[in-house]
Amino acid sequence: MKNTSFGHYLVQLRTEKKISQRKLAELAGVTNSTISRIEADAVKPDPATLEKLAAALQVDKALLLTKCGYSEIPEEFVIIARKTGELSEEKRKEAYKIFNDTIDKFLLDDEDEEE
Repeated sequence: MKNTSFGHYLVQLRTEKKISQRKLAELAGVTNSTISRIEADAVKPDPATLEKLAAALQVDKALLLTKCGYSEIPEEFVIIARKTGELSEEKRKEAYKIFNDTIDKFLLDDEDEEE
């Protein structure tokens, strides 16, 4: 679902969940027209609407906020953070160490290229 418009992303989520536009509108407490306009990329939903959509679709609201451009956190980081919550404390610490070491390496590589 990378590099797609938010509207297309919403269509994909809704289709995966086997929910019609009308049902999503009902679950989110918005109008069918709102869902249609968002999916057509005619409007950008505000954060409050995104929260309603996240709840209706049972997805992480941070992912929708990121995908819609309200957050500068890369989508991949949101996914990684969510998945680490499923790990044991020991495995989570190990994952964070690997992640931090990897980020540090990339930052050092960037500094080397600038010199």
